[in-house]
Amino acid sequence: MKLIVVIYHLKKTYSIKKKSSLKENLKRVIPEMFDDFISFAPVVINFPLRKNQLHEMRKAGKPLRYAMELGEYCFTPDFKLCLDEVKLSLDLMGEIHDADVMIPDISLHMKEVRLFNQTIKDSDQRLSTRQLRSSVMHLRKQRRELYAELCDKLNLWSENNFRARIIAAMNPAT
Repeated sequence: MKLIVVIYHLKKTYSIKKKSSLKENLKRVIPEMFDDFISFAPVVINFPLRKNQLHEMRKAGKPLRYAMELGEYCFTPDFKLCLDEVKLSLDLMGEIHDADVMIPDISLHMKEVRLFNQTIKDSDQRLSTRQLRSSVMHLRKQRRELYAELCDKLNLWSENNFRARIIAAMNPAT
């Protein structure tokens, strides 16, 4: 049997066993989902302006989050901590993505206001773009800070072998 995860335009097939429990199937699928998610990390860390890669990483992380939420009560409390870290990283990616979408939109509005202002002869009647410019600067600053936080988290995950921590939390010592 195949578990098909469809999020936006991402379609990935993960193999599960029919006669296995949810817990056993999650043990099989979650590490593979994490590998799909973390495979984008080197590009995301080293090339902050590749917004598509960040978006693809975020899309790959959503099925991981949902699968981990299913297993939240099946596994150890450390698994819940891992889930919380994954959720936090996806939330950071979402905020970064929102800034990536809003900055060009605001810039487009600024361009339109400037074009409109060129048609006005009296300088007192022109519209100010100061607030739009400050919004863009604030969003860029916020994006840089959030991106740095995300990169620090991804680097920490690779240094501390976060994948092994997830697997250990799913396989408690008995």
